[in-house]
Amino acid sequence: MEKNGLKGWRIVIAGGDGREVVLAAELVKAGADVWMFGFEKCTHLTSPLLHRGLPNYCDAIICPLAGVDKEGNIFAPYSGRKVGLDEMGALFKPGLILLCGSFPQILKLELENIGMHIVLTADNDEISIYNAIPTAEGAVALAMQESPGTIHGSKSMVIGFGRCGLPLARTLQGLGADVTVAARREEALAMAYALGFRGIQIHELERSVVGFDYIFNTVPAPVVTENVLKKLAKSAIVVDIASFPGGTDFTAAERLGIKSFLALGLPGKIAPAAAGEILSRVYPRLIRSYKEGGTK
Repeated sequence: MEKNGLKGWRIVIAGGDGREVVLAAELVKAGADVWMFGFEKCTHLTSPLLHRGLPNYCDAIICPLAGVDKEGNIFAPYSGRKVGLDEMGALFKPGLILLCGSFPQILKLELENIGMHIVLTADNDEISIYNAIPTAEGAVALAMQESPGTIHGSKSMVIGFGRCGLPLARTLQGLGADVTVAARREEALAMAYALGFRGIQIHELERSVVGFDYIFNTVPAPVVTENVLKKLAKSAIVVDIASFPGGTDFTAAERLGIKSFLALGLPGKIAPAAAGEILSRVYPRLIRSYKEGGTK
């Protein structure tokens, strides 16, 4: 963090979970003046150098990796109320940097039109690759918690073999599961085969899921459909870690009596310290790569 020193920077962290709490402490170490907004119920803000509320101006705003919804509400589990983007309107100015996992396109264009830099961090390859590890561990932990059986000896399927699918499949394999990978791209299936996994095309799901104990979906498209779910045993567990709204028909799963979970933000829930350190590695570089009134 030393080389990414932020001395003289005034940064607002608006909403977030344990990841952003860890990030705040690291930004303070890097010399930044940090304000926490939407953390009224957080008991972990112990540093006397952290301020609560909003300053009268700032150089950068960090919104959660979990994002801002289309109404402009910020993900803020440590607040006892809804936290809105509009509450920070007095801080918006040309050259201001706003980092956020995901952001409504209409709001993004509005803020860019006044000269702000909106950086969508969920699209950042470095963050996504680092986050894949705690995401995989969290998905497996959720499945273990919800099932009376074990991962060892189970038939487990991972749908998608990208940033999250690959480490997830390897984690399951390491725990002794018989792992099948479903993917669209032939090169992904070839890689799966090279790593010791069975492989099927996604369009074969409906006839191939019979007998599986765990289904893990990473594809943000409707792939775990009602027809697929009908082939599963009632004891099967479906864990969907694709971005909202996931790729599972959750209404059909409930009707069929199959446990299914849309597991978003797993790094912040199960490994906030590690996930916060990931943000601490990347965010100072991103912030410093934007200059007042300039471009990246």
